[in-house]
Amino acid sequence: MEFEEDEPYAANSELRYITLELMKIAEKKGATFDEMARDYVNNTFKLKKLIEERDLPEKVLKTRKEPITDE
Repeated sequence: MEFEEDEPYAANSELRYITLELMKIAEKKGATFDEMARDYVNNTFKLKKLIEERDLPEKVLKTRKEPITDE
């Protein structure tokens, strides 16, 4: 499984890229890297939650066994 062996390398590469970008943003804003990293992580979780909430009604409808009626 060549793909599985490349996953840690790809993840490390992405983390290096994100780190450099956060360092640039921190420098431009006059903030610390920790502040920017914290904002990035918080925003990532917020985005994940929004996506899950958006998909929730669709998932409920797909798993519902009985049809929905307007009775």
